[in-house]
Amino acid sequence: MRPAAVAWVLAAALPLIGLVSLLLRSQLDPGFENYRLHFVLFGVVGGVAFALGYAAGEAANRRGDARVLLLSLAFMATGGFMGLHALGTAGVLFSKDYSGFKVAIPVGLLVSAVFAAGSAFVDLRPGFGRLVIRHRRLLRVGVLTAMALWFVWTVASLPPLRGPNSEAARGSLLTVMAIVGTIVYAISAVRYWSIFRNRPQLLPAAVIACFVLLSEALIGVALTGERKWHASWWEWHGLIVAAYLVIGFAAQREWRDERFRHLYLPTTRERRQHVSVLFSDLVGFTGFSERSAPAEVGAVLSRYWGIAAPLITRDFGGEVEKFIGDGVVAIFNSRGDQPDHAHRAACAALALQRRFGDLVEQHPDWPRMRVGVNSGETVVREIGGAGHVAYPSVGDTINTGSRLESLAPVGGVLIGAETYGQLTGAVVEARAGLRVKGKDEAVDAYVLLALPC
Repeated sequence: MRPAAVAWVLAAALPLIGLVSLLLRSQLDPGFENYRLHFVLFGVVGGVAFALGYAAGEAANRRGDARVLLLSLAFMATGGFMGLHALGTAGVLFSKDYSGFKVAIPVGLLVSAVFAAGSAFVDLRPGFGRLVIRHRRLLRVGVLTAMALWFVWTVASLPPLRGPNSEAARGSLLTVMAIVGTIVYAISAVRYWSIFRNRPQLLPAAVIACFVLLSEALIGVALTGERKWHASWWEWHGLIVAAYLVIGFAAQREWRDERFRHLYLPTTRERRQHVSVLFSDLVGFTGFSERSAPAEVGAVLSRYWGIAAPLITRDFGGEVEKFIGDGVVAIFNSRGDQPDHAHRAACAALALQRRFGDLVEQHPDWPRMRVGVNSGETVVREIGGAGHVAYPSVGDTINTGSRLESLAPVGGVLIGAETYGQLTGAVVEARAGLRVKGKDEAVDAYVLLALPC
């Protein structure tokens, strides 16, 4: 607790030090002009903040969590624009000052504040969260594009970034940006406090501290004005550094495979979701293993998984949930962004059979595959804790999919009735009234022969 207490004291003391330096600026606001230190320090911090945002974005993409995704975009915006600010340090890479580089940090903080507010309130509108996840790539590209455009606009000295002393670099515009951003960060911090109060964890507390420090940095932007290189000017830069040190420290303390888990939305931890599930295994694999050398058994599984994993994930957008011995379990629409999940799963099943059929032709003694596909509502729920966390889909849809796979013809694909109902142009062979282990009622299923993919 002692390092954390020291960090909180320092975070609270920084704005007080800045206030004193502003009130007594002639005595206590000395100048410190070091261009190379500015370039290196804030270039590194900007890179770290951007990398932190990218890592959070990967976690959000993996789990389909809108809150962490929006937070990652906030971090990327701050880090990216801070990097532009460092890049434009006069006398290092550029021989003169550019107003766009001078104000890049407050602009980045303002953009970041919009995403921060979105992350704080995204749980109030579930539909908004699904929309964010559906357009996650577009949002990330948008942040990168904004940074690239700001760089080009700055170097081209286009209005209102015409010169180092243009209105964009001083005066009322900078003050307005600072005021708006401060208010947005403050509101976002208050909202995160309610999240922290319900689940008191280190990472939500760190996000609150980050937002408070960033809002204080914007206050510093508004108050210091043109006092470049003075202590109060360095101080609001330091507040941003402190904000991301706090976040980085908190993320580092979390379990490495799920560092942002304590920020996930309740709907990420447990939600009902319509999905399609694909089960496959190798017929007679146990007997094959008994009569084959271990190296050959390993070679079969290596080739099998080497075909299945990229085909399912890259070609058809599914998610391999797990390998079980010689079997594969894959889920489609686990994040709720694939309305055509039944079509994807069915096409993946056919493609998997074709690819593995070609492989068996080269090795006639290798076991063949059977595949089952089923669609319906499941519950996606977080299980486990630090050390191992999984988000499996559970329910009758999953169980029935497993049973369909066991009844599928060797080298064929057996799909459930709901999957068939969502397909267009499928050529099938009906298998009505199948008795499925564990179910009282008979199940209608279809052998999938062809499907436009």
